[in-house]
Amino acid sequence: MLSRYARNVFFAALLAVPMVSQASHIMGGELVYKHLGGLDYEVTLVIYRDCYGIPISSPEAILITSSSCGQSISLPVDTIGVAQLASGCSNLLTTCQGGQLPGFEVYAYRDTVSLPMACADWVFTWASCCRNAAVTNLTAPDQYGYHVEAHLNNLAVAGNSSPVFQELEMPFTCVNSTYCLDNGAYDADGDSLVYSMVNPLDDQGTPIPYNAPFSVADPFPTVGGHFFDPVTGNHCAVPSQNGAWVMAYKVEEYRNGVFVGSVVRDIQIWTSVCASAVLDFAGTVTDTLGNPVTVGDVELYAYGLNQAGSMMVASTTVNGLGEYSFTNQPNGQYIVRAVPDTVNYPNTATSYHESTYYWTYADVLGAICDTTLQADIQLVGYGNLAGTGYLSGYLGDLGIVRSSGPGDAWAGEGVILESWPAGELVAFTRTDVDGNYHFSNVPFGTYRIIVDHPGLPMLAYYVITLDASTPSAQWLDYGALPEGISTYAITGIDAPEAKPLTISPNPATTDVVFIDGVGNGGQDVLVVDAAGRTVVSTRISSAGGRVQLDVSALSSGAYNVRIGNSLLRLIRP
Repeated sequence: MLSRYARNVFFAALLAVPMVSQASHIMGGELVYKHLGGLDYEVTLVIYRDCYGIPISSPEAILITSSSCGQSISLPVDTIGVAQLASGCSNLLTTCQGGQLPGFEVYAYRDTVSLPMACADWVFTWASCCRNAAVTNLTAPDQYGYHVEAHLNNLAVAGNSSPVFQELEMPFTCVNSTYCLDNGAYDADGDSLVYSMVNPLDDQGTPIPYNAPFSVADPFPTVGGHFFDPVTGNHCAVPSQNGAWVMAYKVEEYRNGVFVGSVVRDIQIWTSVCASAVLDFAGTVTDTLGNPVTVGDVELYAYGLNQAGSMMVASTTVNGLGEYSFTNQPNGQYIVRAVPDTVNYPNTATSYHESTYYWTYADVLGAICDTTLQADIQLVGYGNLAGTGYLSGYLGDLGIVRSSGPGDAWAGEGVILESWPAGELVAFTRTDVDGNYHFSNVPFGTYRIIVDHPGLPMLAYYVITLDASTPSAQWLDYGALPEGISTYAITGIDAPEAKPLTISPNPATTDVVFIDGVGNGGQDVLVVDAAGRTVVSTRISSAGGRVQLDVSALSSGAYNVRIGNSLLRLIRP
């Protein structure tokens, strides 16, 4: 099965809430682009439609403009796929199926465009009327249009593809249960990504104000407030009231500190009182041929904001029929994974529902009607390596040298070897007791190495090409921080050239900025205002040559940021 970022947008969820009379239909969407070569790009639009509203049109039109270059292009895009969000409640029909419960349809559109020139400010835009009248946190929502956009700076860098949001998981959720909206994005170029919550836009591109007391940072009522991670894009909260709520999220990408593009997801979620306070899980684990797996473990993880919120809550073994079950778990969101016995099931990877080998691509399970969720897992397999190449490295706490003593190494963690840029599984292994991993007999080619740890995304990774002149690569070391896995700043492969430090974004339009190009380990950071007063003094661990700095307390103005012997200028608008 393809990884989640490569699959079409076909999702499953449902919510039982009272019907609201409405004629409008748009419930969200996103717009992305992929570089094909030269000035050619593939543009994909995804629209979420309320089945109770008016029909959607085809083709749609994407407007592509550049103010600096004086360009305006209209790109018609045709439908490439339509899907209904299947019922999550047994024997209950949504409006998509002729029933009374709310239902979504997902429309995907795609076509290609040849841009006439490279410009710093290309904007891809789709706009339409109208928003869903059932929305709770906007005044007269069906009087506002809908606008989604993506930005491209192909003057600064050639060949950029935009980030692509992960599939929409569970747009329906329960009141008084923790809910996390997964906004993680995949970037084919490995650019640095910064996430933020933003205002939804009307069809003129104007920010839509929220009803008081709601806001960008507080878009619906909760128990305990909202939690948003600018590193992963996850947004978690405990909804406290029924309703339909609109939020928008932006992910910006930077390469060597230079802005190269951005995309926005504008989405509506529904909250409702759910049928049960507890959930049961049941499923069957099968091998790559579909036969029941009779030896191995199945683990149940709570899904959360990051590693701290994504903890294993239960574990069991499969029976002789490959079956497993978990009972009486608090209503919420979960991920299930199977850990096969590699002796009895060689060439299989730790695998998640639905049949993927990487935590970030796993399906998030939740329920709003049913109390038992079926979550079957087919193990992901890979072939025997039949080459002469060799790759090896180490995984441990970031900033700790590998010889510093016991307790620093991360043992038993999954390490994945993917073909690149195809992103298909080539091999899977685990770190040993000393945190070391290796892949032998690797055919010549280009590969990506990623670490599979629950709750931790890859902040940076190695892409390595093996050939006759470079048949092996060692010291491909990874370090872990609470927010993710990153490469070490210096490796035995390519010692990076000294580069000036950069801050992104700058001006600091978000509450978190990133300083790239720093050394390995802990870094002292000072922020001084225009009057010479120190307003921030902190020590931060570097992740792969980067530190993350919270600037939420800074007012508008210019600041000097000192890190080591380097002095940077930061603008807070």
